[in-house]
Amino acid sequence: MEAKSETPKILFIVTVLAVAMTTVMASKTGWSAESIMLEEIVVTANKREQNVQDVGTSITAFSGAQVRELGYTNTIDIAQQTPALNIIQMHPSVTTVNIRGISQNEFADHLEGPIAMISDNAYVSSMGAAGVQMFDVGRVEVLRGPQGTLFGRNATGGLIHYVSAAPTEEFEGYFSATFGNYGTKRSEGAVSGGLSKNLQGRLSVSINQNDGTLENLAGNDLRDTDALAIRAQLAWQPSDALDITLKLHHAEDDSRGNGYQHDATFQNDQLLGERIPNDIDFWGYGMGPGTDFNGYRDDSDVWTGQYDDEGFFKREISGATVNLTWDMANGVALTSVTDYMTMDKDYREDADSSPYPFFHYESTQEFDQLSQELRLNGSGDDFQWQAGIYYLNIDTDVGAVFDLDLFTFGEGTDFGQVVNIGGQQSTVETNSWAVFAQGEWELTEVVTAIIGVRYSDDERDVDYLGSDNFYGDVLTTETGAWDNFSYKAQLDWRPTDNTLYFAGITRTHKAGNFRLGIGYPNLVTEHDEEILTSFESGIKTEFNDGKARLNANLFYYDYEDYQAFVVDPTGTIASLDIINVDATATGAEVELTLVPTDGLDVLLGASWMDSEVKDIGYPDGTVADSELPFAPGITLNSLVRYQWDMGEGSMSAQIDFNYVDDFCFSVLCAPLDQEKSYLVGNARVKYSSANNNWSITAFVNNFTEEEYRMYSIDLSGLGLANDTYSLPRMYGITLDVNF
Repeated sequence: MEAKSETPKILFIVTVLAVAMTTVMASKTGWSAESIMLEEIVVTANKREQNVQDVGTSITAFSGAQVRELGYTNTIDIAQQTPALNIIQMHPSVTTVNIRGISQNEFADHLEGPIAMISDNAYVSSMGAAGVQMFDVGRVEVLRGPQGTLFGRNATGGLIHYVSAAPTEEFEGYFSATFGNYGTKRSEGAVSGGLSKNLQGRLSVSINQNDGTLENLAGNDLRDTDALAIRAQLAWQPSDALDITLKLHHAEDDSRGNGYQHDATFQNDQLLGERIPNDIDFWGYGMGPGTDFNGYRDDSDVWTGQYDDEGFFKREISGATVNLTWDMANGVALTSVTDYMTMDKDYREDADSSPYPFFHYESTQEFDQLSQELRLNGSGDDFQWQAGIYYLNIDTDVGAVFDLDLFTFGEGTDFGQVVNIGGQQSTVETNSWAVFAQGEWELTEVVTAIIGVRYSDDERDVDYLGSDNFYGDVLTTETGAWDNFSYKAQLDWRPTDNTLYFAGITRTHKAGNFRLGIGYPNLVTEHDEEILTSFESGIKTEFNDGKARLNANLFYYDYEDYQAFVVDPTGTIASLDIINVDATATGAEVELTLVPTDGLDVLLGASWMDSEVKDIGYPDGTVADSELPFAPGITLNSLVRYQWDMGEGSMSAQIDFNYVDDFCFSVLCAPLDQEKSYLVGNARVKYSSANNNWSITAFVNNFTEEEYRMYSIDLSGLGLANDTYSLPRMYGITLDVNF
């Protein structure tokens, strides 16, 4: 407990010292450079272009220039400097986003998360398609809190919007190459320019490879990367009133599967998982202290293991998006967003994370998504409005299978003989449509009222075939339907040009679904829609002659039928399910950006949260309240960057930290689910040429090599847990060329 309480203090002291030292040095050396953190960022949180400081929503946004200058290459980098945002990636095959403790931490391929992933105005429904590379970015917007009226689709907890760098009229481009440890080779580039008078194009490519960050003492290393992504865009202006942008994209992954940190576990009196101490022979028949019931004991290195099955991860994603904007008569504009995406994914892992063929898991997914949004917007003297319709169809074939040798060394069973095989092959089709409208009235010169409504209708059809060689096959067809009204009511007050106060209430929902189990008793179970009512207020202000920016907010969540993922570890095969329970949460976030002197940028952020999930049933039959998963009580982040002239060019140095308080991976909060607080630090140094035509950067990520888990599942009924740890210390050099 003492170490935990000291960590935020250490973060604060280090940041203050860094700011103080660089401020003194800057005053002596006369550094001069423009701030990169206080630049004006235009966002589309209200589906029209606005300065982020003029939007009464809790937003953290990064421009494309900031993303490149700060060295961000994936969503995890952004999460480290965004309060209350957590990116959960047990493997690139499944990426889950958590905002304010709201996430879908179930790993099934057919489920949608409560955090909407948006790419160039188009919704990405599959969690299996969310973990692709981030490259050639125009900006990234993170909206905290429910976005139930304009975005609507499953944005109970918020959304992340990735906007690609747009085609340009003038010819331009860049190339970036990174080389680092673990055989890291990452390159990306883009070319853009005018193809004719009214036609522009942009082509972007990214390649990412490494040899694997999880050392396998029994074969090839795991958690390697071999990924390719291509994006082509055409922007066409057939008239002064019409803009059409076509985006084509394709991504491929071909790598080995995942391995977890092996933990030998048992079930306590509450029938929840705990680790077996290294000095206790728990099984009592000569297997040795700290071992599982197969006699295996892993070393203490979380980035090393022994895996008999290397597994595989193969994924192809292709799609097209058409954005059309037509300025009609009388100040009315029509916007159309048409999107189609398809994905094929195959994945296999060594689920027991040992050198024995005890437990292996495999999944497949064939996924197609089509969406269409039509939106009208206009404005009057004191009024702005927009209204639209939305349609979404998701058609996915999913399969999963496990093979389990219950008696690896058992009498009468050959070593490695699989004695239990279970699986499912299912088709899930989703049809959803919605109508929505939102208006903004200027009640006075400084007060604006915002009212928004949305009606949604969702239907899911499931054809399920489950198999288990102990219990036989199960064939069933299920249908679920849900409809709901979402609304938003808010007041904005602008007492000065530099200050905005806002307060409002938002109610939205996430449609129900079905859990598709593998192996008895994990069959088809339905969970109902969840409904969230949010009360939020905040302030956005700039002061000190524009050299300081403070954004802060308070919120209260009232959840009805929150969709909670629970794992009952008892029995031969753990029972996984999603249940509906009520929940509440109270929290606050603050972001402070400072430019104490020329060339010095300081970013400080914090979040606080307290939550309660009510009446959770535990495996031993008891009922008690718990807390939201992935919801630390406190998070702190800081970034200090300073730039100064050197020769004909410039140098910059950057250090950043992210502190996360302790939390639980599930609402059951078993001892195995409890993660201790951790502090992660990154550093980078960069030299740029005088005209910024080229630069070279040296970086170290997780320089303290902090060992912390990103995901965990309690499988103590099988004597193990699935623990995924973060990346170890990663370092390298990046060369950037702009033209």
